[in-house]
Amino acid sequence: MKKALNNAAIFVMTYIVFMLPTYFLPYLRTSSSAFYGFEGAASANAFNYPFFIHLACMIILCWICYVRGAMIGKSWLFFLPMVAFAFEFISKLSAIPYVPSMYHVLAIVVGATSANVLVSTDKLTT
Repeated sequence: MKKALNNAAIFVMTYIVFMLPTYFLPYLRTSSSAFYGFEGAASANAFNYPFFIHLACMIILCWICYVRGAMIGKSWLFFLPMVAFAFEFISKLSAIPYVPSMYHVLAIVVGATSANVLVSTDKLTT
């Protein structure tokens, strides 16, 4: 997987594939604010599968940026989807619109436009 994320186009496509569900799943009440107001019979639906899919997509986005950030020498790239993660799942922050989108776009732009700094050992031996 590390070799695949070495290519900027594959990084962008992979990021977008896992980012798109984060825009559609909140319509299924996957944010943390959806858990407030559980009362009686409503608490029987505590296993909200779209929430866990949303959570998994955000964790994968963080991992993608972690790997890509290590390749391009910008280990802080990991924190961009982490901020988007916070603004999607913390109830008071999720009321602020467009912040996760801005951080997703920023992660894509920085991750795709930065040059790789890792040099393969084959080039060093010749």
